[in-house]
Amino acid sequence: MTILLTKRLRLEPFGAQHLEGLHEMTQRPEVMRFLGGQPETREQTAAGIARVQRSWTALGTSWWAFIELERGRVAGAGCIQYLRRDADIPADLEVLRSNPLEIGWRLHPDFWRQGLASEAAA
Repeated sequence: MTILLTKRLRLEPFGAQHLEGLHEMTQRPEVMRFLGGQPETREQTAAGIARVQRSWTALGTSWWAFIELERGRVAGAGCIQYLRRDADIPADLEVLRSNPLEIGWRLHPDFWRQGLASEAAA
């Protein structure tokens, strides 16, 4: 799994150590408005981390936590993932890999309008 660095961020593959920071973000309606429409429970965030870890293992790509270097806080998250997400990993790897990749992100509102998603994508 790959850790990436930018000027202001460290991008780390999702792990259990990110649960609190990710949940602080995903429990907010304004963050989840276009990502399912509902805030997540702590259990849903933990289940999402587990899914992401399986994806990293099977596919070598998935979601990164955006860690702000200055304070060590989870500022957001971003992904490179296959568009089709209903495939059974690892049984349907060939089907999954035949689909296009997408990038995506979500940021904690404290970090909106600071260019962090663009910085991470670059």
